[in-house]
Amino acid sequence: MNDDALIARLMQTFLGEAEEHVRALNSGLLALEKPGEGAQPPAAILKSLFRTAHSLKGAAHAVRATEIETACHRLEELFGAAQEGPGIAPAHFHTLFRLVDEIQSGVTDLRGRQAPAATPPSAKPARPEPAPAAATRQAPAMRTEGGAATSGQGPLIRLSAQKLDTLLVHSGEITQARRRAVARSEDAARLQELSRRWKSDWRSIERMIERQMDPERVATAAAGSGTAESIVHREQRGTAILRHVIAEFARFERDLQRLVGDLENDHRQLGRTAALLDSEVRRARMVPFAEACVGLDRVVRDLASGSAKQVSFVVTGSEIELDRSVLEGLKDPLLHLVRNASDHGIEPAELRRSRGKPAAGRITVGARVLGAIVEVTVADDGAGLDLDAIRGRLRQLQLPEPADDEGLARSIFLPTFSTVKRVTEISGRGVGLDAVRSRVEAMRGSVDVAFTPGNGACFVMQVPMTLLTIRALVIEAGGQCFGFDDTAIERLLRIDSEEIRSIEGRRVVAVGEAPVPLLRLAPLLDLREEPGPTAAEMLTIILLRHGDRRVAIEVDRLVAEQEIVLRSLGPRLSGLKLYAGGFSLPSGKIALVLNAAELLERAFSGNIAERASPRETAVATRHRLIVADDSVTTRTLEKSILEAAGYEVHAASDGAEAWRILQETGADLVVSDVEMPGMNGIELTRTIRNSARFRQLPVILVTGRESEADKLRGLEAGANAYLPKSAFDQTTLLTTIRQIL
Repeated sequence: MNDDALIARLMQTFLGEAEEHVRALNSGLLALEKPGEGAQPPAAILKSLFRTAHSLKGAAHAVRATEIETACHRLEELFGAAQEGPGIAPAHFHTLFRLVDEIQSGVTDLRGRQAPAATPPSAKPARPEPAPAAATRQAPAMRTEGGAATSGQGPLIRLSAQKLDTLLVHSGEITQARRRAVARSEDAARLQELSRRWKSDWRSIERMIERQMDPERVATAAAGSGTAESIVHREQRGTAILRHVIAEFARFERDLQRLVGDLENDHRQLGRTAALLDSEVRRARMVPFAEACVGLDRVVRDLASGSAKQVSFVVTGSEIELDRSVLEGLKDPLLHLVRNASDHGIEPAELRRSRGKPAAGRITVGARVLGAIVEVTVADDGAGLDLDAIRGRLRQLQLPEPADDEGLARSIFLPTFSTVKRVTEISGRGVGLDAVRSRVEAMRGSVDVAFTPGNGACFVMQVPMTLLTIRALVIEAGGQCFGFDDTAIERLLRIDSEEIRSIEGRRVVAVGEAPVPLLRLAPLLDLREEPGPTAAEMLTIILLRHGDRRVAIEVDRLVAEQEIVLRSLGPRLSGLKLYAGGFSLPSGKIALVLNAAELLERAFSGNIAERASPRETAVATRHRLIVADDSVTTRTLEKSILEAAGYEVHAASDGAEAWRILQETGADLVVSDVEMPGMNGIELTRTIRNSARFRQLPVILVTGRESEADKLRGLEAGANAYLPKSAFDQTTLLTTIRQIL
């Protein structure tokens, strides 16, 4: 192996090691700058810092990371001089932190040059806001309350997060296989019950045959006919056949009983193995909440040092463990909220003294577990929210003003909302708390704010314990199966249709003392409705809650409640906010998980009554469509949408298969992706246009290529419509098809 190949192999190991060393450097410097209660002696910290810089320098030299090696050498010199002298002078901390920042920047650059890995199922979207240099530094040292994070015993190994994601997906597939095995065992048990009924029926037939073969009856019949020998021979032969059938049936019954027993034993063993594997993979993915807070103390330190503020930073619940995917998703919101608390919340020391407060402000980040939910808070004891400024900003933007203070406070989560008048590196760049809200809701969570005027604010985020697996309620609406995350469901209801009331023309149902809007799920999803319940039937209602909003959703029926592995819809369908992902049904088909936050947004948008009834928009005749896409998730989603709207749909994995299906079955319209292996969408369109038989067939291209040149290329090939995937939703697709047909 040549040197370049060896360095390439070492690079991934180096990058992980370098991140840990950067954390240790930040941690040690913070401990030296502001020693806390019970901290190590300065000499011991300096010795550890020198050793860390030396180790990192050697590792950087091995992979030829010259800039990092140089910065580490400079740190070595400064730490060595501090060990021999009186320690580190306060004025030198700025230089030391800057060198650590240079190392982190070098590590980030090296990581960016590596070949991009495949996106794991839980991959998070792009960060909503670029963090300042200090915000990206990894420093674990902070004051914690509620215990320290601990790791398991035994030797440790490095394992990529993507491998853990893949293991969890496979574990979920094994769980699905176990459910199918249970179903097959139940099928075999039903066969066994059927064989018992057959046996009972056969005994009745057997008694009838035995009566027919009674020896006295046979002798009497033989004497009368004169053919005794022949009759006896036939009866003996019949008796032999009967005994053979009885023996064969008994053997079949024994074999079936053994098969049923073996199937039950196998699915029990598979269940135990699947449960153990799932448990171990989940444990491997669990990370202490403290990891999400790494570097926040450094952010607070840097922001306070550049202002006339004194700030202490505290973390509570640091030992609470949550799934790695959730922890990664919390990092950006936590960073944003902590920076906001430092910049907007905490007042300068002199102003705090004049208000009777301690000179040093306090920012607390905490976590606690509430069932399957993790509640994360970012609180400060600063000035609180300025309601007058919020009210003025709403008027400036010509937005409606909420009636109460709570609603007014939540206005800060509106897109681009900001009351800051000065533009700095920390705030005032047009990216507000809507970035936090979007990121949290992308994790199927919620965010809210509480405050006391003049005495601080507290932001509360509630997110699920994991993003890859959820406990889901599987329901049916419009002939399709969907899943609801259990954490979004407040309760299930069965109500009589006479209990439904109307307020301002909208259906509501009383839950407790408050009326809750009642909506049918099928129209919300633009699906064809099944026949409604008769007056004697009860309605099946799901009461959803997201934050302080509630809505009652009427569904056709409940199917099951089960643990599911949530599969990403992929970047090409990221614009479909109504769906949180997909999951496999026991039948092998793909179903979609509904995003409760987006459903409530639709319910409260005020235009539900204006939506066309699915009965009015359903196609008059059952048109046949062909959907071509190389992504199984995309074509499954499109097929489900179109079938629910009343179309007959054939799916193809590429243009060549679509052309074959078209020739065999014909079609009224083709919906095709552009980028596909083999025959792509443009080539398929040209092939259709060059065909005498299908020249007039409508073609819709749905693609991620959205430049004007790409659109022109598609239309020149003969496409009737060109739909960009960034703006793709089912309403647009259905409307376009109806217009063309």
